[in-house]
Amino acid sequence: MTWFCQQQASSVPDTSTGTSPTTQYTPPESAQDGKKEQTGHRATSELDDYLDLLRIGEESTDTYPLHGLSSEEVLTTPLFSWSAKLALAELCEDDHVDAHFEQFALLGRGRRRAACEALPTDTTNDTDPLFLNTNAPWSAFLCGSQGSGKSYTLACMLEGCLLPSKSLGRLPKPLQSIVFHYDAWGAGSVCEAAYLCSAGIKVNVLVSPSNYWRLKDAYERIERSEERLQVRKLRLQPKHLNVERMLALMAFNESTGKVPLYMEVINKILRSMAIAGKHRQAFDYRHFIRLLNEEKLSPDQKGPMNLRLQLLESFMDTKNTSFDDFKPAPGSLTIVDLTDPFVDTSTACTLFDICLSLFLEDTSSVGRVIALDEAHKYMTSSSAAERFSDSLLTCIRMQRHAACRIIIATQEPTVSPKLLDLCSITIVHRFTSPAWLAMLRSHLSGICSMAANTDGELREIFEEIVTLKVGESLLFSPSAIVGVDDGRVAKRLGMEVLRFKTRPRLTDDGGRSALAVREI
Repeated sequence: MTWFCQQQASSVPDTSTGTSPTTQYTPPESAQDGKKEQTGHRATSELDDYLDLLRIGEESTDTYPLHGLSSEEVLTTPLFSWSAKLALAELCEDDHVDAHFEQFALLGRGRRRAACEALPTDTTNDTDPLFLNTNAPWSAFLCGSQGSGKSYTLACMLEGCLLPSKSLGRLPKPLQSIVFHYDAWGAGSVCEAAYLCSAGIKVNVLVSPSNYWRLKDAYERIERSEERLQVRKLRLQPKHLNVERMLALMAFNESTGKVPLYMEVINKILRSMAIAGKHRQAFDYRHFIRLLNEEKLSPDQKGPMNLRLQLLESFMDTKNTSFDDFKPAPGSLTIVDLTDPFVDTSTACTLFDICLSLFLEDTSSVGRVIALDEAHKYMTSSSAAERFSDSLLTCIRMQRHAACRIIIATQEPTVSPKLLDLCSITIVHRFTSPAWLAMLRSHLSGICSMAANTDGELREIFEEIVTLKVGESLLFSPSAIVGVDDGRVAKRLGMEVLRFKTRPRLTDDGGRSALAVREI
């Protein structure tokens, strides 16, 4: 009753000020406690919902086939050792875990280095084979001096992706592959990957029309190439062209950074065609030429433009009579060899970029392998090379969704540091350049950790690289599963390095040195 009177008194208007005071209601302590209790119950219930979801994730780790790694992590590892494969097979049989490697290929064997702790202690130096997981997307960067074995390793990777063989592993679904090759020297040399035809792999070589006969003779000298190797002229059909590709093809002397005078007119024509929708089904090249001829260009503009058009038209098939060379064919290898005195590195990279996009446009379920052979010969500082490099970077970033495996073989690791950063496998063959080591040190965690303390350690690494034998290399692949401890604990390579030896090829070796006398 006293409390009620106090509330009544506080609600009486204050006549001295002429205003009514604000009435503040203070609930009893029991009501406040009840409200706090309800809030606490709601918070606890909400927290339980979150924790239940987190517990599901924690409980699922108990069913991981290898301790610490989910089934997805195991199945998508780029490389795995025999001991890891054997341990996973035993776990799948004993624990009824549905996780095993569907297809894979022997790549070589890892050898313990003195400072390597990644290999299990019970692994001997020379008996644990290392397999390439051809079922999952990955990317590899191979570098080393001439004759060190990088192209040999590239060929072994291609064999594993294309050639079913019990000696290599399992390949129920062969992949399709494309290899880009360019050689400014061009003295009858061929892409070494073409020798895969010696084991029955179907090889289709696409060459520049102006160098067709010379390269045809060179490739047909490969032994056992009669039935399995075919050389054809690279022909682009109108359906292969669009505004973006035409802009790239019409660029001229872009290594100097200068935009040709005629490009303003071409930009205007292509823009008008895009607005009018003239290329919704296929790019109308004839209509483009008609519009171009209607423009009043000066002789200074027509000269370089006609040179570019002549080069473009040499690769064109305006009648759609050629075969679609980029149609998927499992187990086949397509080589785009643009070695030609009339094709510079800039034009080669532009055409490579178009061929790459055509190769990726197919929506079939066939896995893809994209390889660059001797990339240092055409991956220069030109705008076209940078565009091609950007396309490869996009492909690597999207490799899981595009089912791509990318292999880049080059003498110089400096061709594209960005590509080196993103690759899941790096294989370093013998080289003798300190500048190359400095590049690798700044982009590979393995070398960075090995040489983090003293200059003496860096010297030891360099000495090891310089003294590598042909076919030997240092392998960096943080996510590779190189062993299993205690029967179930997966050992990833992480920041360690493996001394690696590439296996012998099943196909002929086309990269042997030309000696004055060779008896074997």
